[in-house]
Amino acid sequence: MARKLHLLAFFVGSVFTGMPLIVDAQVPDISGVYRSGRANTPCGRDANMRNSPDCPVNELGLQTAATATAENDPGLECIADGLSRQFTRLPRPMEIIQTDDKVIFHYEYFDVWRVAHLDRDTAPPQTPQTLTGFSVGRWEGDTLVVETSHLLENAHTIPTSDQTITVERYRWNADRSVLLLDVEITDLVYFDAPFRLGTAEFVPNPDDYIAQFVCTNQTDLFYGDDINSFFDDN
Repeated sequence: MARKLHLLAFFVGSVFTGMPLIVDAQVPDISGVYRSGRANTPCGRDANMRNSPDCPVNELGLQTAATATAENDPGLECIADGLSRQFTRLPRPMEIIQTDDKVIFHYEYFDVWRVAHLDRDTAPPQTPQTLTGFSVGRWEGDTLVVETSHLLENAHTIPTSDQTITVERYRWNADRSVLLLDVEITDLVYFDAPFRLGTAEFVPNPDDYIAQFVCTNQTDLFYGDDINSFFDDN
């Protein structure tokens, strides 16, 4: 029922915003609710990051990654992290809403919404830098390609500068039972070359829905009342 009400609300909203709901029959339909998988990163996380053939992080990138520590993780204070955490987090539901000129991604984790604009190939002038950036999309055969720019500087999970470009490629597997995602990251400030994350698998779950995301400050939950003494002792 919650799933039906959610889609009804989106339909009613689309009538007033003029957003077309009819999807081109010539492109695959990837709309629905998914249990998302993790895209493993070859660059490790935080202090575990190191240069390797699969992770061309440079010295500045290593220094930036070293500033991301457990105690300053924004998630502990219910602050959303950068786009890379959406790619690499533990499995949580995600919904895709597909229209003729947009593909909308709604992540349960931190209630993040993203729009991939299919009716343009560049960001508008004066587009601000944000945690999820500005995304444009296109269909290459059966693959949805989403290119994102205008990301904020971010040190956690994977360090990204304001020059970072991410390219996502979504496609069905052979029997259309799993939606596959490949991500390539290009950031010549913190990395010497583009690199790729491991393929993530999104399993359709028609009976699932995006639950309300409720977050309370988790610092005390993980570390008790005196967080400073915890990190001093460990």
